[in-house]
Amino acid sequence: MNIENVIFIVGCGHSGTTILNKIISNHKNVYGLDYETGFFNKFDDLVVIKKLVQLDNMKKSLNKKWICEKTPTHVYHLSRIYNLVSNPKIIIMIRDGRDVVASLLKRYGDFDKSINRWIDDNFEWIKYYNLSINLSNNLSNNLSNNLNKSKNFHIIKYENFVSNTQFEIKNICDFIGEEYDENILNYKKEKIILPESIYEKNINNRDHNLLRLYQSNQDIYDGSGRYLKDLSEDQINKLYLNEKFMSLMKFFNYL
Repeated sequence: MNIENVIFIVGCGHSGTTILNKIISNHKNVYGLDYETGFFNKFDDLVVIKKLVQLDNMKKSLNKKWICEKTPTHVYHLSRIYNLVSNPKIIIMIRDGRDVVASLLKRYGDFDKSINRWIDDNFEWIKYYNLSINLSNNLSNNLSNNLNKSKNFHIIKYENFVSNTQFEIKNICDFIGEEYDENILNYKKEKIILPESIYEKNINNRDHNLLRLYQSNQDIYDGSGRYLKDLSEDQINKLYLNEKFMSLMKFFNYL
């Protein structure tokens, strides 16, 4: 059985994927999942298909057209997604690497691991689309011209999303072929109390899941430039000395 009409939100974690998923899932024609399935990370193709069929049945029972699933690390399984799903809609979130590293550092407590995740996750989808990094090119004249020609692929920058949310969500609605729903930004918000351990480095999985829930229940805010207060001068300099990091930053037009 071939599953169709699934929206996959992927990219490097801590790039705004959680709140984006919350908003898209609020569309009247979308059955959104409030958890990361990790299907393609955990299971072989036969099991993935069974899991997707279960979601598809739920979607149909709710009279929805789309499933929206957010697992950032599914960026490593794009070929499998295209093989197992008809008409998948891939949304990739990108964000200033300095801010992502600052955010990941609080989670991992490991600076090098944080850098490498941002680099590796982004190079993975770029490699999949057979793009070459050219330091003279940027997002506007390279990514949009080469990638968004695909009807199944859409890039969104975190900074654009938080500064002009309605415009970006309208573009996503166009991308999936749905009318913009005026109520889509009126997603349900709950008050979540975070423990002090959330603000410590190398937080555990329970606290990280709670933080994700907290983030998805907040008003949209611009966290750009957080690296200036969260990273030391030495750490920032180390970023700028990393050739791969810098090539991506320039490719995405952040520098």
